[in-house]
Amino acid sequence: MPQNIRDVMTSNPCTIDAEKSVAYAAKMMLEEDVGLAPIVEGDKLIGMLTDRDIAMRVAAEGRNPDQVKVRDVASKQLITIDPRQDLDEALRKMALHQVRRLPVVEEDGRLIGVVAQADIARDGDDTQTGQLVEEISKSGGRMSSIEEGQFPRQVEVVQPQVETLMGQEPQVEEQQQEEEGISKVQSSSRGRRKRAAGKRKTAARKSTGTRKRKTASRKRSTAKRTTAKRSTAKKRSTAKRKTTSRKRSTAKKRGTAKKRSTAKKRSTAKKRGTAKKRGTAKKRSTAKRKTTSRKRSTAKRKTTSRKRSTAKRSTAKRRSTAKKRGTAKKRTTAKRRSTARRSTATRKTGTRRRTTRRKTR
Repeated sequence: MPQNIRDVMTSNPCTIDAEKSVAYAAKMMLEEDVGLAPIVEGDKLIGMLTDRDIAMRVAAEGRNPDQVKVRDVASKQLITIDPRQDLDEALRKMALHQVRRLPVVEEDGRLIGVVAQADIARDGDDTQTGQLVEEISKSGGRMSSIEEGQFPRQVEVVQPQVETLMGQEPQVEEQQQEEEGISKVQSSSRGRRKRAAGKRKTAARKSTGTRKRKTASRKRSTAKRTTAKRSTAKKRSTAKRKTTSRKRSTAKKRGTAKKRSTAKKRSTAKKRGTAKKRGTAKKRSTAKRKTTSRKRSTAKRKTTSRKRSTAKRSTAKRRSTAKKRGTAKKRTTAKRRSTARRSTATRKTGTRRRTTRRKTR
């Protein structure tokens, strides 16, 4: 049997932050199928919340679970155990404080696990498990008076307590009736002492045999009930394991399906983005080509018009130059002719004058 708490505890338990609401804690406890949840602040354990705490401190008082914080209703008086302690210490603490779960806490207050009665039933000794269940279930058990020492291996059977616990009150009444009958025989007259003594011996023998038979039947019923409790705890732990494995497989399947769906969506979005980019690039290229062709045609047109205008200007300039040259030539010719005419006229005038002078002489 593993003797170390670290070997039998449930590691990484589901915890709740102290600032969360009671409604959130109840939903988490329902999803995880647990009746107790450790309350942490950072990594340190500050309290334990049970379904009884929610029922008594929230529902019974009519408080709104969405507005009540977990730290306000959690149990602050904690019974913890160190992971280096042995299993016997855990059994002693559970029986002493009559609790079914112990949080496993490091020296710095950090929660690392929880050891429960089901863990002990699964990995512990059957005798110790039966004794633990008996001590936790009854009020004022013998283990509650033990402060130090190891968990006892054998527990003596006290008939009144066992009968009261097991619900066998009619047998106690029969014993009381037999004791009353014996006391009546003892209170008889002196003359009947011998017969009373014989009757007492007979009754004592009968009662002794009856008590032995009853004790044996009680032991058998106790053993049967302990075995039934063990099988019930084993079945519950098995069912819990199956439920946990189913939840894990379902969560794994959902996570895989979600991942596939996310990958498919990403691939589709990527394809669409690529196609969109290609279309945008194609449109931009087409627009760029059109713009370039337009610019080229416009530039060509402008160049042609410029050339034409330049040719026209050069032609006009040539014509103007030729016209100017023709005009200047005409003017020069006219000037020359005028000069020639003048010189001719001057000559003629001079000749006339000479002739006149000659005639006058």
